[in-house]
Amino acid sequence: MITASELHQLAKICREASDSEIMPRFRNLASGQIEEKRNHHDLVTVADQAAEAFILNKLSNLYPDALLIGEESVYHNPAALAQFHSAALSFVLDPIDGTWHYANGSVNFGVMLSVASYGEIVAGLILEPISGDYLWAIKGQGAFDRVQGEDRPLQAGQQASLPLCETMGCFSFGVSKGADREKAVQAVMQMGRVMDYRCAAAEYRLLNTGATAFVIFQGTLNLWDHGAGLLISQEAGAVARMLDGTQYSPQITGKLLVAESEARWQEVAALFS
Repeated sequence: MITASELHQLAKICREASDSEIMPRFRNLASGQIEEKRNHHDLVTVADQAAEAFILNKLSNLYPDALLIGEESVYHNPAALAQFHSAALSFVLDPIDGTWHYANGSVNFGVMLSVASYGEIVAGLILEPISGDYLWAIKGQGAFDRVQGEDRPLQAGQQASLPLCETMGCFSFGVSKGADREKAVQAVMQMGRVMDYRCAAAEYRLLNTGATAFVIFQGTLNLWDHGAGLLISQEAGAVARMLDGTQYSPQITGKLLVAESEARWQEVAALFS
């Protein structure tokens, strides 16, 4: 099990990568420094690549026997994920979650890093490069928001007393297709205010600091987008399952509902039944 001291050291490495590779390029990228991956919404920049190389190099020096999984390197070598469940120690990194926002000058992006042992996430952090603050959790030890060096305990359920129609939540319902899109729109009409950030780092922060009551992710649910966020949410008392009631697993495709409580999870899930 990783210690809190070790996790804060990892956060320091992520901050160093942010200070040297991410923030100096923010709103300073040339057109040739932004590339499309699968489509024009799925981008990678030189900052993603440089930050990933910086962090993975530091991790390799500190933990030479660990499995290192980075979003950009896995894009070119998907076979790296096959070792995740058999590795005694793994680090899973998204160097810039929300690259579309970053590339377009929006502040909704973050660095996400999770630590796993034999396929189980045991620690995670989500760094906000703009402020340097980060959410963090170690399995069984609660979840915290480190703001200007001070830890604030995270506790889900701050909107639990509100009816669903008065809550705020996040759901990228616009990417639904066909009959699923119609059902998603009908569900949204029964919710309160629904936002679509398309940035897991931002949406997990909003949920776990009490700003929103739920978040629904859909599509291919990558490990680097959800490993840290799910652990932080669960340690804060939130409930996370696929919309069909099954547990999340890496790279699964479907809808993942993370809600502030079991009651809220059931309430939101019922809209899709």
